[in-house]
Amino acid sequence: MKRKGVKRQQRQAEPKAANAPDTISLLPMEIQIGDRFTDQGFEWQVMTRPAVLHGGKSLRARVQRAGLPETERDMTWPAHVRFEVRRHPNAQQLDLPRRFKP
Repeated sequence: MKRKGVKRQQRQAEPKAANAPDTISLLPMEIQIGDRFTDQGFEWQVMTRPAVLHGGKSLRARVQRAGLPETERDMTWPAHVRFEVRRHPNAQQLDLPRRFKP
């Protein structure tokens, strides 16, 4: 005697929320100094250019919580994963700490 399987209902794909006008989706190699993103419930600001690790499979950059220099740390991303970044309209003219200015 064979069992008749119950047909599983397929989940409907949920539409993605439209990106806010000031956010863009980037690969880690495209981030710039001054970009901001949200991770672990906090807003982080990129302080250095990304550095390549493991033959280009991952990238590392120095980040800090916006306005809190004591929270500075390294953050690593897989090179193929996109994430949402908020970029300042005048990204080249940001007031960065002196040690990061050319």
